[in-house]
Amino acid sequence: MSHEDLEELPREYLEASWTMEKVFEELQATDLKRVLEATKEHYHIIQKFVILGDLDGLLEEFGDWLGRTPPLPAHLLRFMAHLVLFYRSLGMQLKEEVCVDVLKAYISLLVKEKQVELIAFYVSHLPADMGVTQYAHFLEEVTENEQRRRCLELAEQAGLDVAAVTKTVVETVRERDGEEFSHHDLTPALDTGTTAEDRQKIDIIDWLVFDPAQRAEALKQSNAIMRKFLASKETTAAKLVFAKVPEDSMREIYRQWEEQGMNTPLPPEDENAIREHLCIRAYLEAHEAFNEWFRHMNSPRERVQVESRDLAGRLDALTEDVKERIYNVLLFVDGGWMVDVREDAEVDSERSIQMALLRRLCLPMMTLLLLTVLQRTERHQESLRLADIIASDQHRLYEVFSKDELQKFLQKMRESSLLLLDKGLDPLGYELQS
Repeated sequence: MSHEDLEELPREYLEASWTMEKVFEELQATDLKRVLEATKEHYHIIQKFVILGDLDGLLEEFGDWLGRTPPLPAHLLRFMAHLVLFYRSLGMQLKEEVCVDVLKAYISLLVKEKQVELIAFYVSHLPADMGVTQYAHFLEEVTENEQRRRCLELAEQAGLDVAAVTKTVVETVRERDGEEFSHHDLTPALDTGTTAEDRQKIDIIDWLVFDPAQRAEALKQSNAIMRKFLASKETTAAKLVFAKVPEDSMREIYRQWEEQGMNTPLPPEDENAIREHLCIRAYLEAHEAFNEWFRHMNSPRERVQVESRDLAGRLDALTEDVKERIYNVLLFVDGGWMVDVREDAEVDSERSIQMALLRRLCLPMMTLLLLTVLQRTERHQESLRLADIIASDQHRLYEVFSKDELQKFLQKMRESSLLLLDKGLDPLGYELQS
């Protein structure tokens, strides 16, 4: 203040030509224990580098701290993350690798503390691919439907690629187990329970059904999960996955395609996914029909005549239903069950191998189920006609049978022929010519 008389600074100060660097050197060279300890505190170290404008030194220090144990205090980590974001907003040159490590460490803390509302914002400051992976990893643990919806809203607000995030979380969960893709044996499984791991794979499809624009992806991912379940004969789990896909999905896929003004056919991958979905539906319906028939066949029956007549009528209806549904699988239109119609799709060798394996695993089993139905209901002539279908060059079903399976099938044919001979008919069930 100009009207005040000012004291002159001591001569030794005026002659010392102080710089910022020199001030900090003096502080670190002091004999005072309290001052020395203060120079080693996290916030004082940050202040030093900020005052000196030494951002490389600051980030080097951050990198060193992140590698130490115990973990850094939450507030310090938060401050570090904000300082990095602040300097980035000024367009300063920073060591990108350390910046990313600081943000990842803070995001991990937010995930651990379940700060759902904050996570997407900080993830959006990571490189795009890494952001997708990080947010998908967080979403794996979010199981409540409304919270899932909220997480996707926040991701959209933060500018994350929501479609890539949801696809990643589904693929990560479904590819987690390393079980072999095959049946353990040929015996039909009438029902199986679902494990906690199965449940996670079933529920993970929910991520893809919030947004109608992801219906094609929902079909592809649900098909992939169901292929694995069918291979291990977990039809109950496969049914639960199937039920997750909204019924209007196929219509929605076509509607969106037309809305984009496309007059061409659907992309081949989408068309093949729709067909595969229909193949799986046919298989699950056949399985369900067989289970219903089997339960009826093995239920205790009253000896009352009226009831017996009702039961017989019901059994006939169930037999016709199961026959029709199994034939829907065995004689699936346009090339066969689990065979793509579009060959111009992008090559997915794992999917192709799995579909071919499922044909070899499921079609012989379906044939044996149908034989069981026909023989138990004494329709032996019909069971013999099944041999013509298997041998037909139109459907080439004989190609999916192993040698053992064909032998088992022919043994069943033989049983039917012998029973027809016992009834005074020829081996194919026709009246003997005198």
